[in-house]
Formats: sequence, structure tokens, C-alpha cells
Amino acid sequence: MTIEDDLANAMAAHVSGVEAAPSLGSTVRRRHRAHVIRLRVAGAALVTAAVAVALPAMVNFGEPANTSKTATGQDRVVIRDNVTVPDVTGRRTTEAVQALRDAGLKAVLSGREVHNGKVIRQEPAAGTVVAWGSPIKLAQLPSAPRPQALGDLGDGREFGGIRLTYLPAGLEWGKWSNDDVIGAGESYTTSYQKPGAPEGEYSVQVIVAHGTSADALYNFMPESQVEIMDIGGRPARLSKDGDSGAAGGPSTPTITWKLRDDVAVKVFIGPGYAKEIDGLSELKKIAEGIRAIK
Repeated sequence: MTIEDDLANAMAAHVSGVEAAPSLGSTVRRRHRAHVIRLRVAGAALVTAAVAVALPAMVNFGEPANTSKTATGQDRVVIRDNVTVPDVTGRRTTEAVQALRDAGLKAVLSGREVHNGKVIRQEPAAGTVVAWGSPIKLAQLPSAPRPQALGDLGDGREFGGIRLTYLPAGLEWGKWSNDDVIGAGESYTTSYQKPGAPEGEYSVQVIVAHGTSADALYNFMPESQVEIMDIGGRPARLSKDGDSGAAGGPSTPTITWKLRDDVAVKVFIGPGYAKEIDGLSELKKIAEGIRAIK
């Protein structure tokens, strides 16, 4: 439709005998120019109907991604819709800020600056529908120091009376350990990660329990969709979702079995790493490579 057609239709819409305002023609032309924007993409002319929106440049920590920039040689029109606030509580502050930015929102950190903190509260709450670019206030706590119950474990493959002879390629010891994990007996845990992984992130975690704690670990069965398989002649529970997934959290593929009557082991894979590998296949290899050393 041409500008002249728009003008003719607008004139015809008026009741006969009523004089059109002198500015009607220029108004229609302005409306038409705002309605039709021609963009050249890869040498081809594309005609697109859009509303010209001027977005102010915002410089802010956690500025939303894809903010429109000054046009150079060709106009770009960006229309932003309302967005639903994602749930970032419990996540590291750096991850939360990035998640909000990816969603088109801005993170505003309350209180003092915290290195490697975790988000304990967000406002507005997750699920709230807000305008694109809205600020989301985050309250954070500093991360707790990593426990060192067993001291320097070298490569970390030998701890708590077991030895790991296999780990997925590229993983290294997470340089932490804890004891008294479950039950009244002895129990220990540590993890392995990719080099340079952020603090608190793990790829594989192992728990080993002895005596009465072995029964407590082995009998703790919240996993869903369990497959029973054989590890060293003993039954093992293999779960795609693990304890976390069964509780409604992210999936952590898990395998649990007893090396001996008095020694139980649980191995699980971090939710992020599980998306990069065949978690169930790697769990079987790790489990088959674990040996009791005392």
C-alpha cells in the first residue's frame, strides 16, 4: 500500500461535508514512515513493519545482554517484552548476575562487596513478570571456607580407606575434604573438578563410609528411577537423577554400593558436568575402579 492510498483511505473515512484538518496528510505520512522501516541485510532489501523505540544506554553492573547500540549505516529496531524473573537464590553471585543479564535484567547487589558469595534472597521473587531491563536486588552471603579434614591428599585419589584408579580425563582434585559426613561411624568425602573451575563447583564427588555409617549411607535411598547393576560382585544402585533430582533439584547422576559389608561408597556427578559427559557410563567406570585399601 502506498502513502497516497493511506491518505485516500483516511480522507474517505471522514463523514461527507466535514473538512479534514490541514495537518492530516503530514500526519499520515509520519505514521507511514514510523510503520515501515526498510533494512538491508546481506545485500537484499527487506521491508519490515516495526515501531521505532529509543532505548537509553545503561551502564550498570549486570547490564542486560543484547542492549541496542548506536546505529552505524543502518537502523536497527529492538522491541523488548516483559520477562519472568529467574530463580537465582542459592547460586554464586557471579552466576546469578550472569543469569539475570541473560534474561534481560540488571543485578543490583545489596550490602558490602562479597567475593564468591552466594545469593540468599532476591527481590522481586522468582516468577514475577517485570519489564525488560528491570533491576533485581540480590542479598548475598560470603562462601564458607572449604574444609580440610584430611589435609593435603596429593592427587586426591586416595582417601578414607579407598583408592580411585579411574576418573574422567582432565579432572583434578578439588583440594578439600570433610569427615563425619553421615551416621555415627567414620565417613569422608572429597571432589574432583576441571582445572580453573569456580570455587564450589565440582565435577565428581565421592563419599565413603565405614561401620555403622556404611549402613546409613547405603540405606539412604531417595533416588528415583534406580537401576540395579553389579559392581565387583555386589549390587549397586545407579540413578540418573540422584538425591538432588529426586528432591526436585538439578539432576546429579549417582551410584551407591558396598565395597565390603562395612564399607559403602556413593559417587555422584555435578549437574553442570553431567550435561557434558555420559554420566551413567562414567559412573560405572569410576565405581569399577574404586579399591578398598584398609
